[in-house]
Order: sequence, then structure tokens, then C-alpha cells
Amino acid sequence: MASAQDFSISRQYFIYKADEYTLSRIKNARVKVNTLKDHLFRVIIIGMIVSSVIGLMEPAGIAWIFMPFGFITGALSALATARKYELQIEFEHTDETGLQWISVVKGHKQTDMAIFSEQADQLKQQIA
Repeated sequence: MASAQDFSISRQYFIYKADEYTLSRIKNARVKVNTLKDHLFRVIIIGMIVSSVIGLMEPAGIAWIFMPFGFITGALSALATARKYELQIEFEHTDETGLQWISVVKGHKQTDMAIFSEQADQLKQQIA
């Protein structure tokens, strides 16, 4: 669970615990409420990635036996780490990636949502 003391905003940086984000590269902030569709999409994608890695390591016949177990393992790990609320920032990377929404912190309680909303508002005021 995140607390308000975990966040700080200086003249040049937005800081969450040990992570620092340069304010000049932050373009926007939001609190995202993940829905069932978001969670299902994440579960399927992570399951497929884990299954694919097993298939790439051993493309012969034995991999076809272990790939379903890899999918289930990936899907369960995605389910175990799923959170309802995310504090996201729109961050401008220095390479050709450009603007991208990245998650700073995730939470699952209503109090986390309130803390994230407060931080997003403060961050928007600072970058305006």
C-alpha cells in the first residue's frame, strides 16, 4: 500500500520511493481504474509470453507438453499481481519511443485511489 510520504515533487523531479522522473519530460498524469477487460487482456498476454519463451527454448516435441503449463503459470502470476488502481504519467522518452503512459505505482484499495488522485493533481499543477 502506498502512502503520501512515498511521493515527493522537487523542482526537477517527481519521486516515488527510489524512482525519479524528470518533470520536464512528464506531460500529463492520471489515475487509471482497471476493468475486468484490462485484467483479462493482461492475463492472456503474459500467459502467451511465458508459453512462447518455453517454445523458443525447446522447439522440439517436449515443449508442446510444457507450453500449456507455462501459459497457466504466466496467467496465474498476472492474476496475482493485478491491481485495480494505477497512478500513470505520460512520459516523453529520450529515444524514438516518444510519449508513453507508464505506471508509477499500483494499488487495490480505495485509499490508494485517493492518494493517487491527490498526487496526480499535484503533479499536474507542477508541470503546468
